[in-house]
Amino acid sequence: MHVASRRFALSLLLSASLFSGCSEDSQTPHEGPDTESKCPAVTGAVIEHQGIVSTSETWAAGSPHVITSNLTIRGQVTVEACATVRLAKATSIQVDSGGVLRAEGKQDQVVRFEPHADWPWGQLLIGTGGSARLEWTVLSGGGLSTTMDSIVRVNAGAELPGPRPLFVNHVTIEDSLGPGIILNGTAGFAEGSSDLTIRGTGGEFGRQPLVINPNALGTLPSGTYTGNLEDAIHIGPSIAAASVFYLGSSATLKNLGVPYQVQGLQVGGPGASATLTIEAGTELRFEPETTLRVYDGASALIVAGTPSSPVIFTSNVRNHRPGDWTGIRFDGMNAANRLESAVVRYAGGPCQCSSFGCNYLPPGFDVSSAILVFDEPTSPFIANSRIEDSAGHGILRGWNGSDLSLATSTTFARIAECTETMPKDRDGRCPSETPVCPRSP
Repeated sequence: MHVASRRFALSLLLSASLFSGCSEDSQTPHEGPDTESKCPAVTGAVIEHQGIVSTSETWAAGSPHVITSNLTIRGQVTVEACATVRLAKATSIQVDSGGVLRAEGKQDQVVRFEPHADWPWGQLLIGTGGSARLEWTVLSGGGLSTTMDSIVRVNAGAELPGPRPLFVNHVTIEDSLGPGIILNGTAGFAEGSSDLTIRGTGGEFGRQPLVINPNALGTLPSGTYTGNLEDAIHIGPSIAAASVFYLGSSATLKNLGVPYQVQGLQVGGPGASATLTIEAGTELRFEPETTLRVYDGASALIVAGTPSSPVIFTSNVRNHRPGDWTGIRFDGMNAANRLESAVVRYAGGPCQCSSFGCNYLPPGFDVSSAILVFDEPTSPFIANSRIEDSAGHGILRGWNGSDLSLATSTTFARIAECTETMPKDRDGRCPSETPVCPRSP
């Protein structure tokens, strides 16, 4: 499919999309960041590149650089300001271990990576041990529609903390047949990355501008992520390292103006503690039967919402129903845990847990709830929050100990069972009479 045809097809998909993040603005043509370009005309002869680059090369402006077949970088390639790099159909650049790609654009002298002969190219793949530094750069017209390939893809292993091989500063990624960027393994963006724009991206195998592993969460740069097939950031443990599918170091989840689509998320793991802080106004949409889990008492979740800008936890199912996702689960208790101005909706799905507390869901011992707490806290850590449309309880107090309430400043609506369950006493006993089960409107 030619690029022009692909853009038309993407516009049709955007207009038909049911996701709230997509709008008619997504179909409006955008100008690049170099509207007032000071780049000279490209008049030189074509310079072709292919094969393996194992030494240092500088690609200057003035002549078009055409990559005729897959290129592997094992040395350093520096692309100067104003240079244009054109890639043949389905052709990719791979930066191997020890390799470096530097695109040194400036505000009015942008570097461009674009299709050759109007056919989509493949991807910029940063392999384990490789790195790329992109400044004032536009990458357009890449990605492959037959797989979940993006214009930029970073591969990494299972090390913690994860590698940070991709630096971006005033980078625009547009018109990808897949996501804009995929971060595999434990990879993330390099420190100082900022001003990333991803627009006009998405296809059958990847609809979002960013598809990332959990350990990339604290590295995401400021920028604009709207105007795509689905305006959301996908957090996928399935693209993480098999042995490190969880968040293994502390991170702040920024409010970047689009929701996070969550394929399940665990904070901390075996031998790795982490604290996840979520900024006010952030929205997380969970896939069916998934959970936000705090692994143990060495890890923590801090939800920093405000009354005017709460943090929203909800379902990613189009037709929302109670029990779409499991809920927020604390398997251990850390004194740093805090849920301030949080809204939890459509949770309470099957938690695969039973016999905790004193209020069981009929007809067995199930205790599915929107928020599940299995270790006794020292003080109430849920404040000024709201729980709505739970298929089970609102808050499970699943510990053995005190009757400390976690619902003193929380409101409830449409909770199928108890707004807050009763815990067992320190000897693991429930009252002989029917345990108290407060109800919501």
